[in-house]
This record gives sequence, C-alpha cells and structure tokens, in this order.
Amino acid sequence: MASLRATSRLILLTLITCVLFLVFIAGQSVIGLLFPHHARWRNFMVRNWAKLASRIIGIRLHVEGSPPEPPFFLVSNHLSYIDIVLLFRLTDAVFVAKSELKSWPVIGFMARAIGIIFIDRENIRDIPRVNRLISEYITDQQGIILFPEGTSSPGSDVLPFKPSLLRYPAVNKMEVSYASIHYHSNNPDKPAYNHICWWGDMTFADHFFSLLKLDTFDAFITFGNNKIIDQNRKRLAVKLHQVIKDQFKPLYKEREYEKA
Repeated sequence: MASLRATSRLILLTLITCVLFLVFIAGQSVIGLLFPHHARWRNFMVRNWAKLASRIIGIRLHVEGSPPEPPFFLVSNHLSYIDIVLLFRLTDAVFVAKSELKSWPVIGFMARAIGIIFIDRENIRDIPRVNRLISEYITDQQGIILFPEGTSSPGSDVLPFKPSLLRYPAVNKMEVSYASIHYHSNNPDKPAYNHICWWGDMTFADHFFSLLKLDTFDAFITFGNNKIIDQNRKRLAVKLHQVIKDQFKPLYKEREYEKA
C-alpha cells in the first residue's frame, strides 16, 4: 500500500511540475519581453507549485508568526529539501543553494530557470560572486533565503552558522528575518529525523521515495517576532544562530520511537 501511494504521488507530482513549469516558461517568455525585471509571475507560479506539491506529498503545515514581505533577507535552520518547498509556499524569495543541485537531471534545469543562486561551498573564491548576486536579487518583489548552516542535518541541534554570505545585510545595515523549522512523523516506525530530514550519505532518490510512502507528516515553521541587525557579519551570524536555536525544537523525541 505504501509503495503504491508513493508511486502515485511521484507520478502526480511529476505531471503537475512539468505542466506548471511549461506554463511558467511560456508566460515568462512573454512577460520578460515587456518587463525584464518583473518577478511577480515567477512568484505566482512557484508559490502555487509549492502549495500543490506539499498537498500531494501529504504535508500538514503549521505556521507561527508572519513570513517577511519583500525586500527581505531570511535565514533558517536546514533539515531537508522539503524546507524549500514550504518556504516557497509562504514567501516570494530566491534561495541560495549548493552547486550540486545544479547538476541534478531535470531538477537542476528547473532550479536554474526559476533563479536559484548556486554556490560552490568548496571554493572560497565563489563567495564574492554569490554576495554580488544576493545584492542584485533583493528587490521590492522578492527576498533572499539562506541556510547558514551550509548543509541539512538530522535536527538534533542547530549547526553553527557560516557568516560568509551575510555580507549584504551587514554592510547595508539591513534587518534580517529568521525562522526555525521542525518536522514530526505520524508513523512511530519512521521517525522524522531519518525519513523526513535529509542528511549524511542519504541518496535523494531513495530518500524521496521513502518520504512519499508516509501517509502524512507535520511541518512546523516559526517566524521570529523580531529582526536582527549587526554591521559585523560574524557577530550577525552568532546572533541569528542563538535566536533560531532558542526557538528551535530538536527532534530528540523522534529518536525515542526507535528505542521503544
């Protein structure tokens, strides 16, 4: 039954994604000729894709606080590729993502088309280029979302933040919004830290198909009430890490299921 559910969801999600992507490309071609820097069409299509995708996957989303409005710079802890779907659903934004995603079949092409900023985290010389792109992409129509941990984790804690891509808000004295993400699996045999969080040497294809087997699961996003500002990017990283850690709910309880 679970495998049939996963297969059906995968087929439906693939069809919906392909259809909406073709509509997006067609619309973008027309709108781009008239309004080269217009992002509202992209925002509209990406948000609607994210809403449909989260419903197909079986995500029950719980939101506390208010998502920021453009222009904004938002940072969050990072647990899974599902984080991106949920934040796309709630905000008009461009993500900074690892360059590995760019080489993925089909997904990489689509990610490039919707304006994802890719960074080669193994190459320190790539940081200035990405910081320049961040300054170009923050507009009154869209913000930037960054996962300063630099990688996803099993959710036992919030990993230390890397300050290198916080240069723009630091230099421009820009207030930074923040959010924390938490997942809960409704299946005691499939805890969230191992079946929703994506980390370590887990392969994407195997993990995603396993995730699609879940009947439903809960995703919690808490947006901070305050905004953080500091002209020093290292101090800014420390402050953001602390406020996110303070409101983050570790996935320790999920591990208890395996011991029961």
